[in-house]
Amino acid sequence: MIFPNTVVEDRRAAAAQTMGIDLDRRSTADLAIVATISAVYFIDLLAVLFMLWNRRYPPIKAKSPILMACLLLSSALWFVGDVQMNGHVTLANTVLTNCRGLGFWVRILLGVCGVCAVFALRSFALYHVFCLNLPYRGMRVYLPIVVYSVCILIYGIVALVLKSTATLYYVDALDLCSTAVPFKASVFAFVWITLAFVAFNYWRIRGIKSSFNESREMAGACLLIFATMLFMTFVQFLHPRFPLSLAYRITSTVLSHLCTNTIWWGTMAIPLWNCMFHRKEYLDKWVDKLRMDGLQREYHVDSSSFIQGEFTPADIAMTETVIAKQSYMYKSSDNYGFFYANEGGATRTFINTGDDVFIGQGGGIVEEDAHARTISWLHSRNSKDAGFGNDRHLL
Repeated sequence: MIFPNTVVEDRRAAAAQTMGIDLDRRSTADLAIVATISAVYFIDLLAVLFMLWNRRYPPIKAKSPILMACLLLSSALWFVGDVQMNGHVTLANTVLTNCRGLGFWVRILLGVCGVCAVFALRSFALYHVFCLNLPYRGMRVYLPIVVYSVCILIYGIVALVLKSTATLYYVDALDLCSTAVPFKASVFAFVWITLAFVAFNYWRIRGIKSSFNESREMAGACLLIFATMLFMTFVQFLHPRFPLSLAYRITSTVLSHLCTNTIWWGTMAIPLWNCMFHRKEYLDKWVDKLRMDGLQREYHVDSSSFIQGEFTPADIAMTETVIAKQSYMYKSSDNYGFFYANEGGATRTFINTGDDVFIGQGGGIVEEDAHARTISWLHSRNSKDAGFGNDRHLL
């Protein structure tokens, strides 16, 4: 298909002139924006696949890869809806004329609300872990998700039951989707309520002590998402015909996805880069930082999965007798079960928050009798799978 569609654009221009409104034709600038942002999301996809493949790498797992993947998925769906609702491409004779399906369900509910929900869950999790000193798992995880999902589902069904002219509808003469003002107000009210919850939780966690700048990350994320939504709110209500303006529609689309991508890469860039190029060195520094800050319990490091170095290919039950025969000394640095080993002048680090301590090749002597009685041997041929436990990571 030739872009832009001159027949449709001529018809739109004639209709706009009849209505006495200004209209900027769709041009190669629209196509360039769509192509550029699509390319960015393709790079994002590669990054997400790499992140999920290495999801057990502790610095990555601390960021909750599943949640971060959901953030980028919601952002991509938001972009699909923006292509339609912001009028970057021809809608006539395509599935894009389904304004409620793509413009509301995909863009608003799954896209915008999905992004806001991720921030809400992350702020809620940080509050539980660092302020209440509670593990973020079980009903604490699933109940907010279920409640918010039910609210979205009810809202979406109500929107489908109402007449299209009361929600979102296709304007054939101008080849764009339009939103009824009362419905638009309800959409933004729903989004801002979600963001108010994010702001409330951020205020409660603003002074937390964390090893990896979660509070600063949330502050930056809140600032960006609030600025973006504030801009979108003003544009939608003060310039309701903004899709007819080239400058407004491009600015709106670019700002939205610059915001979400900046937040995502600001959170994931350092662990991804180091996982790819400085895997072991960064992990050592990461663990040392965690040990020095004394925040092992808050990060819920799991003994069943955090391993460093090369290990034996067999499981060996470590009794007190077996431990006593080994030549290495393991010491607990605090009550959270953080262990390190001195081997020939080199320090190896091990973490445990439960009753079991998994150690590396050669075994060791544990000063605490309780730990000595429960120590175990875990086999692994490499340190690739070192990470947090499946149900006890931070977020």
